[in-house]
Amino acid sequence: MKRVVVRVSDNYSLDSAAAAILKLYGYLTFVESYRSFSIITFDCPEKYSSGLLEKLNALGPVKQCTWDADDKFSTAPDEGATLTVETDDTLAVNTSGESSATRNTRNLTTSGSGTIYVKVQNISGQNLYVYGSSPSGSFSVYANQSGFVEGGTYSFDQSDPSNATHPLRFSEQHDGIHLGGSEFTTGVTVTGTPGTDGVTRVNISSSTPSILFPYCSAHPGMGRYQVSPIARYGTINIHDFWHLDRLTKQDRQYLNRQYSYSQAGDGVDIYVIDTGVRGASRPTGNNAALHPELYDPDFVTDLNGTAEQQNYRVEQLSHYAGSYGSNNEDDNGHGTYCAILSAGRTAGIARDAKIYALKAFNSNNSGSYTAILSAYQAVIDHNDSGDANYKGNTRPAIINASFGPTIPSENYPYVELNDAGSDSGVDEEMLDDIEGTISSSHNIIVVRAAGNGFKNSSDQFVGPIQAKAIAGSRTAGYADNTSGGINTVDTDQKKISVGASEYNDRWADFSNYGSGVTTVAPGARITVPAYDWTANTPYTSTFNYNVINGTSFSCPLVTGIMAAYCSKNGFTSSTNNLAGNAKAFARIFGATGNISVMAHSNYPTNSIEDKKLIDNPYETFSGSNQLIVKFNPSDASHFIGNVGKKCQLRTTGSTAGTGGTSAQSFNITTTAPNNSWYTLNGTDRNGALSGNNATVTCYVGDTINFNLSNVASIHPFYIKTSATTGTSNQVSTPAATGQGSVGNNTVSWTPNTAGTYFYICSIHAQMVGTITVSNAPGPSGGVQVGGINVSELSQSGWLTIQAENAVNNTITLFASNNATSGTTGGGSNNYLALIKSEELMHESYDGVVSTSTTLRSQTDSQEQAGTGTYDNVIYYPVDSGVDFNYAGTSQELTTKRGAFFPFIDTNVTWARSAGSIATYANGDSVSVDLGLSGQTFASEPTMELYALSGDSIGASGLSLDTSTGILSGTVTSDYIDTTFNFTVTEQITENARSYSFTTTGTGVLVTITQQPSNASVEAGSGNTATIGPVAGISSDGTTIIFRWEFSSNGGVGWSPLTDGGGYSGSSSNTLTIDDDYAKNNYQFRCKMETTTSVQPSYTNAVTLTVFRVITISNQPSDANPIAPATASFTVAGSTLDTATIAYQWEKSENLDGINFTPIGGATGSTYVTAATTYDDDYGDYYRCVLSAQGASNVISTSARNLVQRTINITSQPTNDTGAVGGTRSFGVAATTSDNDAGDITYQWQVSITNGSTWSDVSEGTGGTTTTYTTPTLTTAYDEYQYRCLLSCAGATTTPSNAATLQVETVTVVVSSQPSDSSVDEGQTATFTTLGGVTMSPVGGNAATSSFEVDQFDTPAGGGGGAEGMSSHTPGVTYQWEKSDDGGGAWNPIGGATSASYTTGLTTYADDHDDQYRCVISAVGAAADATTNAVTLTVLRTFQITAQPSNATANEGATAQFSVTTSSSSGTVTYQWEKSDDGGANYASVGATGQAATFTTPTLVFANDNADRYRVVASLVGAAADITSTHGELTVLRVISIQTQPNSTAVIEGGTATFTIVASITSDTISYQWQKSTDSGANWSNINGANSASYTTPATVYPTTPSEQFRCVLTNSNATTLTSSAATLTVNESEFVSGPATVTPVIDADTNRTFSRQPVINTTPFIVEYAGSTHFSSFWRIRRVVDNVTVYDTSATFVNGDTGNLTSFTVPSATLDFDTAYAIQVKFRDNNGLESAYSAAVNFVTPLVDQPEIQTITPAFNPTINVDAIAMKAGYQHTSSDWQFSPANTFGTIVHQSLGNSSNLNSYTLPGAVNLTANTTYYVRIRFNINPT
Repeated sequence: MKRVVVRVSDNYSLDSAAAAILKLYGYLTFVESYRSFSIITFDCPEKYSSGLLEKLNALGPVKQCTWDADDKFSTAPDEGATLTVETDDTLAVNTSGESSATRNTRNLTTSGSGTIYVKVQNISGQNLYVYGSSPSGSFSVYANQSGFVEGGTYSFDQSDPSNATHPLRFSEQHDGIHLGGSEFTTGVTVTGTPGTDGVTRVNISSSTPSILFPYCSAHPGMGRYQVSPIARYGTINIHDFWHLDRLTKQDRQYLNRQYSYSQAGDGVDIYVIDTGVRGASRPTGNNAALHPELYDPDFVTDLNGTAEQQNYRVEQLSHYAGSYGSNNEDDNGHGTYCAILSAGRTAGIARDAKIYALKAFNSNNSGSYTAILSAYQAVIDHNDSGDANYKGNTRPAIINASFGPTIPSENYPYVELNDAGSDSGVDEEMLDDIEGTISSSHNIIVVRAAGNGFKNSSDQFVGPIQAKAIAGSRTAGYADNTSGGINTVDTDQKKISVGASEYNDRWADFSNYGSGVTTVAPGARITVPAYDWTANTPYTSTFNYNVINGTSFSCPLVTGIMAAYCSKNGFTSSTNNLAGNAKAFARIFGATGNISVMAHSNYPTNSIEDKKLIDNPYETFSGSNQLIVKFNPSDASHFIGNVGKKCQLRTTGSTAGTGGTSAQSFNITTTAPNNSWYTLNGTDRNGALSGNNATVTCYVGDTINFNLSNVASIHPFYIKTSATTGTSNQVSTPAATGQGSVGNNTVSWTPNTAGTYFYICSIHAQMVGTITVSNAPGPSGGVQVGGINVSELSQSGWLTIQAENAVNNTITLFASNNATSGTTGGGSNNYLALIKSEELMHESYDGVVSTSTTLRSQTDSQEQAGTGTYDNVIYYPVDSGVDFNYAGTSQELTTKRGAFFPFIDTNVTWARSAGSIATYANGDSVSVDLGLSGQTFASEPTMELYALSGDSIGASGLSLDTSTGILSGTVTSDYIDTTFNFTVTEQITENARSYSFTTTGTGVLVTITQQPSNASVEAGSGNTATIGPVAGISSDGTTIIFRWEFSSNGGVGWSPLTDGGGYSGSSSNTLTIDDDYAKNNYQFRCKMETTTSVQPSYTNAVTLTVFRVITISNQPSDANPIAPATASFTVAGSTLDTATIAYQWEKSENLDGINFTPIGGATGSTYVTAATTYDDDYGDYYRCVLSAQGASNVISTSARNLVQRTINITSQPTNDTGAVGGTRSFGVAATTSDNDAGDITYQWQVSITNGSTWSDVSEGTGGTTTTYTTPTLTTAYDEYQYRCLLSCAGATTTPSNAATLQVETVTVVVSSQPSDSSVDEGQTATFTTLGGVTMSPVGGNAATSSFEVDQFDTPAGGGGGAEGMSSHTPGVTYQWEKSDDGGGAWNPIGGATSASYTTGLTTYADDHDDQYRCVISAVGAAADATTNAVTLTVLRTFQITAQPSNATANEGATAQFSVTTSSSSGTVTYQWEKSDDGGANYASVGATGQAATFTTPTLVFANDNADRYRVVASLVGAAADITSTHGELTVLRVISIQTQPNSTAVIEGGTATFTIVASITSDTISYQWQKSTDSGANWSNINGANSASYTTPATVYPTTPSEQFRCVLTNSNATTLTSSAATLTVNESEFVSGPATVTPVIDADTNRTFSRQPVINTTPFIVEYAGSTHFSSFWRIRRVVDNVTVYDTSATFVNGDTGNLTSFTVPSATLDFDTAYAIQVKFRDNNGLESAYSAAVNFVTPLVDQPEIQTITPAFNPTINVDAIAMKAGYQHTSSDWQFSPANTFGTIVHQSLGNSSNLNSYTLPGAVNLTANTTYYVRIRFNINPT
């Protein structure tokens, strides 16, 4: 049967929809309805399932339907193997008791010790630490090593040789110093050397961090337990519920291994929807399956007791039996762990909360749609007062949802979108829909896991992923980009999504992140009691605990906090907006130390940081792809120094989506027909545009060109930010060009910021229109700057920083296209983040990014269409941190938010006792601390927030600082005594204390109620100044008496005033003062008293300012000097009281007129400049600053220095003669009256009318410079005239004199012809010619004279030089040509352009018989001249470079003679010759001797010895053949030994015979046996021993040392050969015999040894005489192919091997692959007698060693790892065979994978293979190899 899930349409009831469906499809069986979600389910027989979904989706009652599935949702945590160390002493419980509000998180202590054994193993090509609990046991990598208990000492034994050079150390950072961490050394001692006796010990103290990372201090990466697809690092875990410690401290420096609480979730229900919870079925009795962590803390005296078990806190719902099994018991552990962490007695938070178990997932962590629906509906029903299954109370409900969808993944990279409108999700989308319904409509708090990352196609974790792509989590976050984003519907639901952190406050590497993560809590390497405890399970064994990982386990910690939050505030299920308030509470940040809030920013620490850029931060350059990004100067230290690193841009609206719009230019013709409007015609973003004052629409980055057409000067056109006349408010984002234009000019603007702008006439307000600028549509927001789409760039991936500028605070990025204009833009809310791999930022390990997987989004309709219909998700820029808000605009967009348990138990100490503080007199300065003096839990400084209640103390003059609790101020007393009673409440800890103080009466005082103000008056104006009125009141109401006082010394001394001397009203409340400048800066105050006051009161002192005003009567005027004359400027000014005026002239240069600088010494009313120059002084502005004492400076108007000058020509152009085809130049020189020739401009002119008319030159070069050069001359230019017009600013244009040009014709002649050439190949050839020209005037010569002949002598010392000719006569040019077809075709030779041409190095093939000639040319000549053709002859050359050598060869073999030649080209041929008469005559050896090397036939001594060989070498085209010298052949006979003499042993008195078998190629062998008595050091011939066998005389015992025998074999024409030595051992009648047989262990399948370390066995030692025992053995291995000894026991053990008597394993590195060896063995007894060596036994080693299996961790789906393959060179590991069996005979195979080319060294038994529990299984592996 298959189950179908149907979402019912809104206008149908569930019953009516079910009836309608069953009426049509009667084969369906109704299963269940879920009223809260409008979902019903049916079972369908398999045979009817095809096409059913399509049929149902077509029905009106059906909104959408899908098949139920068990694989779409999972609770699967992040897993890794754990090794638990064993402590050799008992463990003690370290707790303060059940009733204590503070308990130790390290609940066990010890004084014992333990040992972990360490090896280094190469896994997947990487050296990694592997660990074992015994030196001989199994070793493996581990994610966690647990069981390290406080007080214990633990040793990491590195004595194994594999540890050499790999010292193990610890750090709080993974990979320690290699990734920026530091070595942890407290309590750590290191002894010995790794690889021999090295040990690293750590003593676990209270200060030891709870998590440490082992690493190698010499090599990075060795602490990893997973190398790929992502590196993951193992830890040692101190036995510590560190998650509780961390949650109760805001700053980790205050971690103290304790957990404190004031709230424990009493009165709150937690619903765990999971794999069930231990004890949910409420078993009873002794050792009941009830978890000790989940008992009621008030009932734990006897966990087997009735009361205790009746108060067990886990229950199941009566209307929910669980979807997998008949009850809600946990058969996996996941659900129980969630219950323990949320509400466990020692490892959890809300220890008083009730837990309801809802088993919606099976033992494999998988759950179906309907299982989850049923669980959610059951919780709703349980909390619905109108439902039959109502629980009967209003306890608040919290759902712990530590599960999520299994997609997207690399196998299925689809994001099932949460569709807009009325949701219709029935699959992954269901989590978004129903959880939103639960939290919003049913007021139930939902806390869910954010998810554990992304999996690749092999179902391996490859990194985290943005939670906005994960159903369920995503809708807890803020909305994504509404245009193309993937999370835009039902966002920010009232549920809480939880990510996970590590112990070191970094993100857990598996935790999802971004906008779908509300908060983060500890979730990696969490120690927790194992799920399957019973009532009798002790807390005191570390083997009873597990280490778990996953957001599944950070989630229940937040669930527990929420339970405490509800309990603390007395919330009920009817509390308004309970779920919304809970989420807000999870988000609320407080000030540092505010322990009343749940969030703080101290973790997670390793997010990328999106930092806000300045407004309009992007700058482009026309034609360049560079994008300059400007950041805030305050962020310089963050961004500078990262060239080459990666970064991401986030533009306004640049989060995920698709699309984007390119910038366009719009041309709009603009006229102004009247004073009421502009008329526009053109195009904009809406298409055609026309009309009066029409609205223009464009996007950011577009260019608008207002092309004015005959616009009158009274209608200046501006683009502004507001519709105002004048020239203000012009646009600046960026500025428009052409502002204020009229006539036919253009006003152009490329806006970079969206908004409403205006085009307007600066004079007529009614001539105004609107420009609407918006961001381009699409996800990018269309941020275009200068034609570069910055938003698309931000979506293209992480960008490389190409350059930086620390001065301008910029970085440079490269766009994919060049900018079309240079501009700035981008608007506001742009962000830049660094992606620095060395800082290990969490987002840079994103599983989608690291696998380059493209996520695909699908709506419901796209999903129904199949996997081929989708939209690619633009993944960049990635959302950073926690709870990312796409719409955020803060300075740093990244949020850090870690969870904090805000209900710690606070025992505080007040700084002061309650009651009366003191009695204060008026004016007393008070500062007294009424706040807390003691710290709260863990000594972490907390924020203090105080409030006052009771009497108001404001009248006392004192106030309470609400942040410190300090009462301070200056006492203000009444004239009678007053007591104040009040209470101080510290609002964070909610502690309060009551206090009082008294102020003593002052007597009658005058209180001033109105103070005087400063006054001013102009000197000499005749006006007066008034100070006052002042006012006051007396304590007893008596009349005030006034008396004014003055001070002329700044308030040091005061004198009373009387009327007169410029004063009046001196005894009234108002004082009047005259305008005498002498009173300037006098101070005045009023003395106020009554007849009953105890002391007078004084007003504030005020100041009188008597000021002057300067008036200018004569302004300076412009000057017009002729440079270098001076200029003069004059001004005059005065004050009303005729004060002295001071003058300071100022100057503004560079036509500025805005910025002026003082002129030194120019302090008179008239200023005369120095000598002027036009460049330095023209247009300079002069003004004068007039000042007087007591007056503000006055600045005159500006006058300008308008300097003039004249031009003086110093060199005129002159007449010249040129040649046809050439050019001529005319020059002029001039200067100005102020000697500034550089300012002069030039314009040459030409006249063809003899100077009567002139026009500017339009050809030639230099027409606007001092020198003009004509174009190429023809006869037409003869008699042209040229002049130059000289101009400069400030002077009159001046013409030069005219100059006349004469032109002559040109003829080319050949003066000298080239000659033929002949050269050797490889040489060069040179050909030479000479040419010249003759010149004639245009029209020819009128007559020619006769030649006159004379002679002259050249001077000594050489000479020569250029030809003598007139300057206008052109030189000749040469171009040599070549013909390689006998003159038929000629081709120019590149670069051959001089009178002589030298060829390149010649070759016979290319150059022989080629012809050459030269074409001679001259500029202006009517025709070229060509020389005669000449011929090149090329000759080849060659030589012998290596002569034949004498050769020696064995009879029966062959010999070789070789010669080496070289040639200029061509192929040398050979013919070898032989002489057998000593060189008198040679004969050809025939066709076999026609190569450079000759190999003789098989040699026969009699025929070939002493023959001679030489060679004749020939080359076509060479002058003659070459004959080599000869080489002589020597032939040797060859002696071979077939059988060597063998060592032997005889009994004393016997003889021994040694035999050798040998042969010779011809003739006979001579034998000579030799004997050695000194172990082969010296040998002597044995007389008469001259045959193939030798028998010794009768032997004598003992022979010491043993005698050795060998045989020397000779022949006069052969190389002497000596046999190997044989040893004669003479035994007494007491002797030792060798082994009867020697047997190497051979693999029957391959007939080879199993590896290169084979085992060799012998038969036992035989006792040959009484008292003889087997003492040692000698093992000798020789390589068969060359009889070389590769192993000999005697080389190491002189007396033999006593440890390997009859069985021996060959040491490593002794034998080679695929090689035959012979083994011999001899025995030695206890008396030193030795046997002879046994007969040799041959064996062959394999091509590949047998695999070595690593440690196998017990599991139903174990992973098998083997060591890296060792095999013969030239082969490759192509596959492996894996077999699993319940017996080591492998008769029955439960699973096998043969020829597996993917899993070569590691294999995980597939989940589909069902193994029996508590059963031993065997695995075997073999490698398959093939030649490379």
